[in-house]
Amino acid sequence: MDYKSAMEHAKDMGNRALQRECQQLADVLYNPGQRRQTFTQPYTDSNEIGHTISLIKTGLYLHHTHPYRAGPFELLNRAYQQAKELRMEELEKLALLSILRVYNNEFSQSNDDKIAYLERFEQLIDSPEDAFHFRINLLHYNLKNVFYKVELNADFAREFEVLMEGFPSTHAFWPMYHSLVGVLHEVLGNDDLAIEFHQKALDTIWDEPFLRYVRFRSYIHLSEIMKGMERYEDGLRYVAMAKKYRDPVDSVRSSYYINHYASFHHMGLGDYATAFDKQLAAIDLQKQLEYNKNALEISNLNVKFQTAEKEKQILREQQRAAQNRDLFVGAVLLLLLGGFIAVLIYKNSAKKRELAEQQEQIQKQKVETLLKEQELVSIDAMIAGQEKERRKVANELHDDLGSLMATIKLHFDNMKINKTDPALKNAQKLLDEAYQKIRSMAHAKNSGVMANQGLLPAVQKMAQTISGTNALAVTVEEYGLGERMENTLELTIFRVIQELIANIIKHAGATQASIQFTQHEDNLNIIVEDNGKGFDMARVEKTRSGMGLTTIEKRIEHLEGNFTVDSVLDKGTSILIDIPL
Repeated sequence: MDYKSAMEHAKDMGNRALQRECQQLADVLYNPGQRRQTFTQPYTDSNEIGHTISLIKTGLYLHHTHPYRAGPFELLNRAYQQAKELRMEELEKLALLSILRVYNNEFSQSNDDKIAYLERFEQLIDSPEDAFHFRINLLHYNLKNVFYKVELNADFAREFEVLMEGFPSTHAFWPMYHSLVGVLHEVLGNDDLAIEFHQKALDTIWDEPFLRYVRFRSYIHLSEIMKGMERYEDGLRYVAMAKKYRDPVDSVRSSYYINHYASFHHMGLGDYATAFDKQLAAIDLQKQLEYNKNALEISNLNVKFQTAEKEKQILREQQRAAQNRDLFVGAVLLLLLGGFIAVLIYKNSAKKRELAEQQEQIQKQKVETLLKEQELVSIDAMIAGQEKERRKVANELHDDLGSLMATIKLHFDNMKINKTDPALKNAQKLLDEAYQKIRSMAHAKNSGVMANQGLLPAVQKMAQTISGTNALAVTVEEYGLGERMENTLELTIFRVIQELIANIIKHAGATQASIQFTQHEDNLNIIVEDNGKGFDMARVEKTRSGMGLTTIEKRIEHLEGNFTVDSVLDKGTSILIDIPL
């Protein structure tokens, strides 16, 4: 696979036309589909070797630049037939490897015709390089693609490993080997080994353009592994890396995998809107991909059918007695063509059913989201009703009963009686206390964020009141808190902090608690911490209780914010709230 050296060696050929064909073939192999090339001088020499090389070169170039057309397979098949007629095994191996490359990239990986080409190549093996190409193609065939399982025995893996030890560590075979062995471990369920081999493949690739597809494959498979491990952020990172090495020609298939896995990872992170958009894009690309692949497979089957018909005609001219046998071969080919079409139709139907099920699942998630929003609206209505009732009670205490008590006190003070009487003094003291309690209740019911001072003073007053009990010391800190926010928002935040502090008092057994406000432009960050006994988040989530945390979380979600709980047994609890302003 040292294509640059091959281009240099070709300069020593005496035949200029053959020299040009070999240099162009090496260039096509070194830059597969990475740049456009123009062959302005077609091979016209009567030398059949040069013509066969020209067919391989043109077939591979068309395969790289027009992957869904029938032309590449037709040209490579002609080159293979010519190489067999010339009895040149090295040329025949080159044609076979080129045909296998088309099968690896475009055809249904279960196509049994590929086995015939593999078996023929196995008969021609006479070097470690040939053995590598045979094993890598056999492994590729068995792996099929990222959605299938594989059954390969341990002897195959050990023999392959021994074979690889004969190549230098810088050989281009190593990235290809590591990448496919990584896929093998992945489908066998050995995720740690799969990650290790994919990383080895990425580490051993330099800047060779003919290995770009190995980078793409390894990044996509690492994303697939991250999906199974529920490491969705890592999965998205690998998808982004794969996107950098997307095949510039075969962008349909590359884009399908990118959107397909991005959808799963966004769904795992709870970003259902992006997941839905990515899945729709993947569905559209998959339809286009299936159509292109089906059309290509049918076209190439027609090419093979025409080739067989031609060989059958030659055989009829040479041996008229074998006419019945030739007709039987033609009928079998027609049946195979019909069978392949039926299999393709069945696969297409199965894919449609799978896509319909995915769309139904997405619809269910949308319904659940709407129900959740309705529940949050109900919670807000309940809070508003409670606050309205608080104001009503406060007004009645202050305006009605408070005024009445003030009038009674005034009359009592103006009474012309012996004010040194101990009973009278005690009654006057009780009257003063009753009057003060009514005023305190009125102010307490109407205090907090509903008063003129705003959220921060209300929280500070609450902290001062709680700290005065000497049971729990509460501190309040603020950084960059600017102008007052909308009253409803302040009220919701105040009630959330009240409920969190109440949880600390009732459940945490803490001696210290802190409330921190930090405002960054259009974002408010709130941290409520305590040094209490903490709790097990897994148990709380399982039982769905959680000291009112679910209701608090829904309030924050309704404000389009984030709610995070970090609790460690015997070390306390930290609750982080981010709210956009």
